[in-house]
Amino acid sequence: MQRVLKQLDTLQSAPDKDAVHDLRVAIRRCRSVAAVMRELDPAPAWHQMRSLPKKLFRKLGELRDTQIMDEWVTGHGAENDKLRATLHSFFQEREPKLLQGSLRLASKFDDKSWQRLEGKLRKRARLVPPGSLAAQCLAVERLNEAKDLHSKALRADKPRAWHSLRIGLKKFRYTVESLLPEQYELWSPNLKQLQDLLGEVHDLDVLRVIIGQKAASEAAELQAEWERTIERQRTARLHEYRELTSGKDSVWHEWQQALPRNQRLQLAATARLRVTARASDTHPRRAAQISRLSMALFDALGRAHCAPRLR
Repeated sequence: MQRVLKQLDTLQSAPDKDAVHDLRVAIRRCRSVAAVMRELDPAPAWHQMRSLPKKLFRKLGELRDTQIMDEWVTGHGAENDKLRATLHSFFQEREPKLLQGSLRLASKFDDKSWQRLEGKLRKRARLVPPGSLAAQCLAVERLNEAKDLHSKALRADKPRAWHSLRIGLKKFRYTVESLLPEQYELWSPNLKQLQDLLGEVHDLDVLRVIIGQKAASEAAELQAEWERTIERQRTARLHEYRELTSGKDSVWHEWQQALPRNQRLQLAATARLRVTARASDTHPRRAAQISRLSMALFDALGRAHCAPRLR
């Protein structure tokens, strides 16, 4: 959350492409962690943290997508390609408007509320210590969700399915990054590679739609060639993705083996439930005292053989 404030200042002082990307990544990390923590902790501050930068996050996403697609279009096609020129003009006209909108939202960002939330959530986050069983349980849940999306994407092979998988993989990545730092150090290269591949596939899918909308009658004969180029690029990236995620040596298998399974997974699930119980309790110390007294009373009654009299 502190990084978000830092990147906000950077964007407003030097609004280049790197500043746009860095701020969007910082916000996405916060929102992803909040989405995970809300499953354990009902504190409304997690929802507030997700909601506060939502409009800015979306606008930055539109701007970032425009910048990336413009770079891709500029790097493909001949200099005298009419469709290339049309697309480049479209993105060049669109980018300043999106940048102005992003800067306007950035200037209105409620940094005081953000800092207050940071203070609250710093304490709430201690409910799930990094590397704990509860943290591992959350990672298992995100991994299973991403694997299900992976299977659906392979079966459907549609842009929407691959986009959903991209989002699911991001959630898993940021969960591991925040809660399992030791594993993240080992897994981050593959996680980043898969995320980049699926991100490029998504950009190509969006670009294909825009080409269909912007291809003028005089450039209609060029549309088919552009679509063939996009399909080749898309196929190459999906092939690389499948190589990393297929067979016994797949990254899915590697991650699954390193996370809790069987009896240890049951212990992790129990730890997860205990976290929620503590998070929901407004008087944790009092609850702990009552719990200790109740258990001591139960044991004392057992030693006194009081069960027949209490029936």
